[in-house]
Amino acid sequence: MNPGVEIASKVSSLASRVQELMKAPGPDANAAVVTWLRDVEMAWSLVKDGSVAQLGPHATSADNLRLAARVAVERLLQMPWVSGETKTALNGYLERHPAARQVGRYQFSSDWMSKCEDDWRKALAPLKGQPNTRALEIGSYEGRSAIWLLENVLTDPSSRITCVDLFAAEYAQRFDSNIAASGAQARVEKRAGASSVVLRQLAPEPTYDLIYVDGSHQAYDTLEDAVLSWRLLKPGGVMIFDDYGMAQAQITPHTKIARPDIGIDAFLSAAADHLEVVLKGFQVILRKNPA
Repeated sequence: MNPGVEIASKVSSLASRVQELMKAPGPDANAAVVTWLRDVEMAWSLVKDGSVAQLGPHATSADNLRLAARVAVERLLQMPWVSGETKTALNGYLERHPAARQVGRYQFSSDWMSKCEDDWRKALAPLKGQPNTRALEIGSYEGRSAIWLLENVLTDPSSRITCVDLFAAEYAQRFDSNIAASGAQARVEKRAGASSVVLRQLAPEPTYDLIYVDGSHQAYDTLEDAVLSWRLLKPGGVMIFDDYGMAQAQITPHTKIARPDIGIDAFLSAAADHLEVVLKGFQVILRKNPA
């Protein structure tokens, strides 16, 4: 079996098992939770730093085992049928696997960047080190992609990035800490709020050389983000959509999975005469036609 498929299959199986436990716990549910915990920790030996770059479309399942497992453990701790002994095991897992791990100067709970770094380097090479480059990011989470751009593309002191996100809960504090650790906070503008609101507040003129769309993954929201931000992209500018291949990358069926690809395809069809598709894979990268 392809290593990527094998890892993703194991992770998806773990996700399905815990979902079933939460929906219909049986008399052996506590024993099943302990077994599940053991299998999650065994999966850690398969998912190593850097491995996601070789997983292709399956990275969406495998590279975020840390975050998904932690969320599941926290939900299990709230279940009324979980015994004291099982709670001890669950809390032990949380202690062994902190919410975030140290990556150089930064702390991240997940990794969505490894799988796309090579594509970004190629597509964004003309922007690297250029003065006065402007980037807009819709969906910033803990700052990992923004920091990558600051360190690899927006390297001129005059370059800037605007980050749009709800900036809520624990991840917002991690974003602030990571941006501060980058030393580039003076070149980062935070705009807190729903993208549907914030994008309408920005001046309706082509300001940005790069726009990264990674906010809500619901089809309509993705389409709305694309339409609202398109007017802000300079002619010749680059727009990147994340998770276009998310639905196809799932190993097990999910009835309520978000479908950003539907919104992205609708936008690509509507704006087809005004853009060039540079890449269409797990992500979509396009270039706005010159004026």
